[in-house]
Amino acid sequence: MSDVSVIGTGAMGSALVEALAAAGGAVTVWNRTTDRAAALSGPRVGVATSVAEALTASPLTIVAVSDHELGRTLVEQARQDLDAKVVASTSFVTPDQSEAFANVVRAAGGRYLDLEIAAFPGQVRSGHGVFVVSGQRTAYEAHRACFERMGRTTYVTDAPAAAYISGMAVQVAFLPMAVGLLQGLRIAEAQGLSPDWFKKAVLELYPFHIERLLDRVTARPDASAPDVEASVDVMVAGAAEYGGALREMGLDAGMYDALHRLFVAASEAGHGEDDWTCVVEHVATR
Repeated sequence: MSDVSVIGTGAMGSALVEALAAAGGAVTVWNRTTDRAAALSGPRVGVATSVAEALTASPLTIVAVSDHELGRTLVEQARQDLDAKVVASTSFVTPDQSEAFANVVRAAGGRYLDLEIAAFPGQVRSGHGVFVVSGQRTAYEAHRACFERMGRTTYVTDAPAAAYISGMAVQVAFLPMAVGLLQGLRIAEAQGLSPDWFKKAVLELYPFHIERLLDRVTARPDASAPDVEASVDVMVAGAAEYGGALREMGLDAGMYDALHRLFVAASEAGHGEDDWTCVVEHVATR
């Protein structure tokens, strides 16, 4: 018997297999395309000929396929007695979808975990993955050491889909920030500034402002208090200026157009002179 099985050997599944094997684990893999699974085989990695074989080969199975519906269907169609084994899925799900997958696993006698991977495959492969887990706490504790072989692991709650929703709460700002950084780098280079200068400037500026912003929003101060540092109306003008400048430079201004609409909505709701962080009350879709 192996320590863990991995179903799906795409970019992330392969990274999981390599990280687990490098950390000394015995791994069983299965993939619909057999050659992709076979390419990972080695002294610590064996290849299963079916999903059912992969599910029974290890006390823990990580399902790393393209979407939750495929993962749930593969486990359900295997019709395998899981006998207290644990199945962890890496595909983003809503609470209802998580509960549906969990019901399939429970009906087969197993336990289910949601496994959010907040890292790129390269980070996972090198043992520096970041994982958020939700589901039955005892199921997590039973295999905690396995997850921690691959990087930092945090358990949140037993609520369905809590791992993905918690991860999303932390990561939702990353992609817009990353795109903004790429645009910023393009602007800096166009001005004859080096990438090293840009990197240094960002690393000096961002930590201070991020910490200060989080201190304000987590304390939830009175938005109309005298210590307003930048009002909503100031941000309306700033977003419009940046959007116009980006267009003039031939860069996509879509993110700043969206921010402008958001600030305008807050201003029109009567918060133009309030601190701009009150915009948190206007982020819901209307």
